Amino acid sequence: MEPTLHLKQGLTLLEKVLKFYPIMQEGDKAEVELTQQDWLVLMDFIENPDSKELIPDKVKNMRVAIDDRLIHIATDDCSVEVEMGM
Repeated sequence: MEPTLHLKQGLTLLEKVLKFYPIMQEGDKAEVELTQQDWLVLMDFIENPDSKELIPDKVKNMRVAIDDRLIHIATDDCSVEVEMGM
């Protein structure tokens, strides 16, 4: 199945977070902030069942905490919190 443009955008954002979080990493945790629009696209990507086959191997688990406006991404070496910015 060919991914939709929206799925491709979500995957691109996920890949950017995965490249950027080591700069922000302190121990086994990192905090990254995305614009509100980008955060919502990444959230949609995570919640979309069609995205499961697109997720990079580096990602062990992802979940959305909508009330806290956080996306949690677990990798082998880090727990990344993606916050919704302005």
